[in-house]
Amino acid sequence: MKNQGIPTLSSSHFRKVYVKPEAEYASSVVPDASNGYFELTHRCLWPDTIAAHRLDFYMIFLVTSGEGLHTFGSETHVIKQNTLGFAGPEMINAWHSKHHDNSGYVCTFSADFFGAAIAGEPSLTELPFFQLGGTSILNLSNEQMVIYRQLFEMMALEAKSTQRLSSATLRSYLHVVVSKARGDLYSQNLRYNYTPQAGFRLVKAFKEVFMADINVIRTGREIQLKLVSEYAEQLGVSQNHLNDTVRDVTGESAGGLIQKQLMHQATMCLKHSSKNVSEIAYLLGFDDPSYFARFYKRHTGKSPSQVRTSVRKSHPTLLGTE
Repeated sequence: MKNQGIPTLSSSHFRKVYVKPEAEYASSVVPDASNGYFELTHRCLWPDTIAAHRLDFYMIFLVTSGEGLHTFGSETHVIKQNTLGFAGPEMINAWHSKHHDNSGYVCTFSADFFGAAIAGEPSLTELPFFQLGGTSILNLSNEQMVIYRQLFEMMALEAKSTQRLSSATLRSYLHVVVSKARGDLYSQNLRYNYTPQAGFRLVKAFKEVFMADINVIRTGREIQLKLVSEYAEQLGVSQNHLNDTVRDVTGESAGGLIQKQLMHQATMCLKHSSKNVSEIAYLLGFDDPSYFARFYKRHTGKSPSQVRTSVRKSHPTLLGTE
């Protein structure tokens, strides 16, 4: 599955693609950039056709009316009223409909906004909804729809609030939506239903092996990542085959996929750990803190100290002193 020419849609442009120009909609954006990106759009009409693309953010949508075909990766689903849908940065998305009243709620957010997982819950990248070949939609009963609609309505009200803790409240609502969806997935006796396509299986296996090395940080151990060639050998494939497959499926190189997850962990540490930047650098496997600072800024556009400063301004008691 080659993906040349498939664009990546940024958060700042998603409404230009996902909302008809003439549609009436209400949209709320969290203004505090230090907390990451969050936007909730509702009472909007989706276009009849949205060409294949990727996202650089996460999306959860609730359909209140209409019907169409939504492609997630290699699978196409009928999306209609009472559907809860999910899309992550690595999926190829496309949409087609002949219905003229496709509307509902669209919640878009960054990994930084979602933050760390609640104790005992899987992280964002471990959720079945956002994994390649995972469960991208839930068909809801009328009773379930009432609950999810109330949750989205509460998020819409909170997103308009000017209270200082609105971001934290929205994040909590978002965690509730994801946690409830995960519970409903199990109650429907669905499992991760990964596609048998070989490319998706290999990418899933690759993510599992390198994430196992990254996730040791949860126990306070230093991350010791392997070379891509070593992961390829562990998976029983050549480095070139692994790189080509990962790029075809995700649009990223194998090394780029690892770096993205490593920078996500770095951001979480900078925002939520009381360790100083040098200690975080060593924990992430960097021998030179100054190289870590340059590496982090090259990949995120911000220096570690800028992230720390923005967090302290928003939540002065959240972090200890360096």
